[in-house]
Amino acid sequence: MEYKKFEYPSFNLYTVKTNRFKTCQMEIIFKDEARREDATVKTFLADIMSDCSSKYPTRKDVARKLEELYQAGFYGLTNKTGNLFMTSFVLNFLNPSFVKDPDYLEEVLSLPIDMILNPAIDAGDFDIKNFNIVKNRLHDEILSVNENINRVSLKKAMEQLDRESSSSYGVLGSIQELEAITPKKLAMAYQDLIQSSCDIFIIGNLDMDMVANIIFKHFKNQVVHTKELPALYVDNKSKKKVLKLVEKSQFLETNLVQIYNICDLTEKERITTFNFYNYLFGGGGLNTKLYQLLRERNSLCYGVKSMYLKYDNLLVIQTSISKKDVKKAERLIAQAFKEMKEGKFSEEDINNAKESFIFSLNLSLDNQSGILNNYVFHIYDHLPLIEERIKMIEEVTKNEIVAVANKIKPCISFVLEGEEDHGEN
Repeated sequence: MEYKKFEYPSFNLYTVKTNRFKTCQMEIIFKDEARREDATVKTFLADIMSDCSSKYPTRKDVARKLEELYQAGFYGLTNKTGNLFMTSFVLNFLNPSFVKDPDYLEEVLSLPIDMILNPAIDAGDFDIKNFNIVKNRLHDEILSVNENINRVSLKKAMEQLDRESSSSYGVLGSIQELEAITPKKLAMAYQDLIQSSCDIFIIGNLDMDMVANIIFKHFKNQVVHTKELPALYVDNKSKKKVLKLVEKSQFLETNLVQIYNICDLTEKERITTFNFYNYLFGGGGLNTKLYQLLRERNSLCYGVKSMYLKYDNLLVIQTSISKKDVKKAERLIAQAFKEMKEGKFSEEDINNAKESFIFSLNLSLDNQSGILNNYVFHIYDHLPLIEERIKMIEEVTKNEIVAVANKIKPCISFVLEGEEDHGEN
């Protein structure tokens, strides 16, 4: 694979040339500081800007154009990564070598650029018909989240972090926040978005100098971004005393969420070693410490997992149990932590984790989205490229895993209590 960078006044273009795939992918990313009040509106923007534009007034018009471009795909989304919101517009398209039309490459590359630079805004407002379509879709999505106990309990637990921490909110928001958005407010948010830091990434078997010329020709965004962005990683402060909360809910079962701060990881520990710890502890399936202790030996739950939130410096544990088993589950989780600190896992466990990680990374080499995503974070976070990460994985030792076990501090224990337990004494 051949990597190149093209610098322009209002954006940078990063290219990955490879002949592994018959298709190509381009991702246009706008980065900005994650602010609570911007969460829902940025998600709204990503949706509506990929649904319609001045040139393509309806979603059906966009779909028709994508079909003409040999079934190209285009979508937008907003993610929160650490202290940043990343609003991305992703285009997937057939390699031009399989197309006879000499103008195909320019036509397909210019489509998302035109939709981004010329949205369906008239007299300072987004088109009301498209606005309402997207608003209703987001309304249903928010309601669907509220019907899922795992998503509700995790959201409520994360909200107990410092309110100033970007870890305490997501990108979907609430019905109330959605209702507060108007076509004019959305149009104003668009102006903020288009002035934020922009990078373009593209992968495929393409003449990247030609690609760069086409993109520069069409991407006539005159804004030169000078605003300094915050650090990517969230500095979630440790608590002197664990915050313990119980909240009743309309769900039948009870859900336990525990949040832990991860403190002072080295770069290697953050990239590689802590992934091993999490895999062995609770993130690796049926043979983890948590699953064996809570499910296999004590039958407290159907499933339990831990999640390493790298850019938030957090470890999260989640399981559904009965109210009467909460205390026992907490004791068993503490036991799992203790066993990890004592190194009560085998070299075979470590080798199985290595095989799993290396298999996943090799699999991502056969997927252009996986390669491009790794390259995005190679640029944004100095994440080693896949081949180097495989070497780092092979070198992880048991002592290194035990060392990170001592860098975890309890922060929050949140119980979302189910209705079947409300009548208990």
